[in-house]
Amino acid sequence: MNESVVSRFFCSEEIFICPICKKPLFLKEKSLVCENNHCFDISKKGYVNLAPSAKKSDNYDKESFIHRRTVLEGGFYDHILSGLKERTPYGITIDAGCGEGFYSKNIPAKKMLAFDISKESVALASKSFKDAVFFAADLANIPLKDGIADCVLNIFSPANYAEFKRVLKKDGVLVKAVPGENHLKEIRELVKDELETEEYSNERLIEHCRKYCDIKDISVFSKTYPLADDKRAAFLAMTPLMFGKREKTDFLSLKEITVSAVLITAHMR
Repeated sequence: MNESVVSRFFCSEEIFICPICKKPLFLKEKSLVCENNHCFDISKKGYVNLAPSAKKSDNYDKESFIHRRTVLEGGFYDHILSGLKERTPYGITIDAGCGEGFYSKNIPAKKMLAFDISKESVALASKSFKDAVFFAADLANIPLKDGIADCVLNIFSPANYAEFKRVLKKDGVLVKAVPGENHLKEIRELVKDELETEEYSNERLIEHCRKYCDIKDISVFSKTYPLADDKRAAFLAMTPLMFGKREKTDFLSLKEITVSAVLITAHMR
């Protein structure tokens, strides 16, 4: 194994706890090991799996994350990235639900700790971006020490506010992104007959956040882009709007796409 891969996990006992017994994890050769001998091997791809019992998702596989990377690196989310950069303090940052690592790569941090439940996504992320520490983890059991982070990023991903509060410093910041009400509205319009609700509302997500957080700012970032054929295919392959949907719809009429997010900046109660 490349020595630089192992070096990402130096001083791991200052960061990681065992997901089984909660004891610190020490770097031992090419593994992270706790005092109870629970052992987690470092992958050659540069990440460690700290969610060994996680089940593979039928929808979020390697191909879906490759399509997601095509879309994100195509610039369609750059206006949202700019808003996130403005709101993320420079420090120890946790990217909770990092996917293929686009935001982990592009948001400056003193130290970026990035995880996802999907091994496929963190493998893809760690292979292409070597300046973050990537690991597979369960959102309900984040294997990080209490109070270590200046910021938690939670971007288009489920939240666990109790765990976010535990890993954040007392003055730490949560920066959360949820889909805007016009997000991918062009796709939604084409498949509306197969959706439970024709119009999307993010009100429930925002109010759920408000139950656990003191929200300091809510801002909407929205932009409509022209859509070339190759990027249209990638959007359709990555969006949950299309999971389980029939392929009878003619998507050739899809010539533009609206990408919209509500960015929430908050402190945990």
